[in-house]
Amino acid sequence: MNRGLNRFEQASVAAAAILTVVAGGVDLAGAPNTAIFVLSGLALVSLAWIVGVATEQLAESSGPKVGGVLNATFGNAAELIITIFAIRAGQLEVATASITGSILGNTLLVLGASFLVGGLKNGIQTFDQRIAGMNASMLALAVIGLGLPTAFAAARGTGSDTQTISDVTAVILLGLYLLSLVYYFRTGTGATSHPQVPHLTARLAMVLLLASTSAVALISDVFVGTLDGVISDLGISAAFLGLVIVPIVGNIAENIVGIKIAYQNKMDFSMVVSLGSSLQVALGVAPLLVFISLLTPHHFDLVFPTIQVLALAAAVTITALIAADGESNWLEGAQLMAVYAIVATSFWYL
Repeated sequence: MNRGLNRFEQASVAAAAILTVVAGGVDLAGAPNTAIFVLSGLALVSLAWIVGVATEQLAESSGPKVGGVLNATFGNAAELIITIFAIRAGQLEVATASITGSILGNTLLVLGASFLVGGLKNGIQTFDQRIAGMNASMLALAVIGLGLPTAFAAARGTGSDTQTISDVTAVILLGLYLLSLVYYFRTGTGATSHPQVPHLTARLAMVLLLASTSAVALISDVFVGTLDGVISDLGISAAFLGLVIVPIVGNIAENIVGIKIAYQNKMDFSMVVSLGSSLQVALGVAPLLVFISLLTPHHFDLVFPTIQVLALAAAVTITALIAADGESNWLEGAQLMAVYAIVATSFWYL
C-alpha cells in the first residue's frame, strides 16, 4: 500500500536539498547575484519549513498554548537572523521594512488566508473574543510605540534625543510583551486542541530545530550579501524587498502552520500563531534589534518611514474590527488579503 512521507522523512528530504545547495556554494562563487539570491532564498525557505516541522512536533507534545508561542518564536527565528545580518551589512532600510512587512504579513496575509481557507472549509468559525481583543489592543500599543519615535524624528530630526526615545521605547515594548505572555498563560481561555501523536520525539525535534536554526545563520549571511546586487540588477526597491520578500522567506513555516490549523477548524490556535507572531515581532523582535545592533557597526532604532507606520495603523484597525465579534468567515479573510495586496503594490512603486 502506498503512503505519503511522514514528517521526519519529509524533513530529511528537505535537509538533503539544503545540504546540496550549501555544498555547491563553491560553484556559486562566480554566479550572478540574482542566482545566489534565489538559491539561498530557497535554502532559507526549506530551513524555515524544517523549523516549522520541528516546532509543530514540540507543540503537539506541549499543548496548544505553549505550542502557539513556540510556533511564533521559532517561526520568527529565521527572519530575526536575516534582519541581524542586514543590520550588520548596513541594510537598515531592508531591516526596517522587514519588521513592518512581518507584522503586515502575519496580520493581513496569513490571518486573511487562514480566515479564507478555514471559512471555505468549515463555514463561520469562532475564536476566543477576549484573547483576540487583547491581541488587537497590544498591536495598537505596538503601533503607538513605533509611531511616536517616528513622529518625534519627523518633528525634531534625528539625534541623541531621538535615539534615547527609541531606546526607552524599546525597553517598554519588551516589558509589555513579557506581561502579555504572563497574562496569556495565566488566563483559562485560549486555544484548545485535540491530542495528536507526535511523529518525532521531543528530543529529536529539538535537535532538528537547533540544527536547522544554526544552518539559517550560515545561509542568511550569503542571502544578505546579495541584496545590493539584486536591488541593482532587478530594480527592486529595498523597501519592497524588506516588506514582502524577506518576511515570506523567513516566515514561510509558521504561515503554513497557521493556515493548516485554520483548515482543521482550530481558529484559536491559528490566531495565536498569526497575531501572536505579529505581537512578537512588534513588541519583542523590533526592540531586541535595537540592542543587538549595538554589537554591529550600524545602530538600529525605532524610527520608521511614515508610510510604514500608516500601513501598520490601517492593518491593526481592520484586524481589530474584524476580530471584535469573535467570529470569522471567508469574506473577511479576502478583505484582509486585499488590504495586504494594496500595501504591497504601493511599496512596489515606492
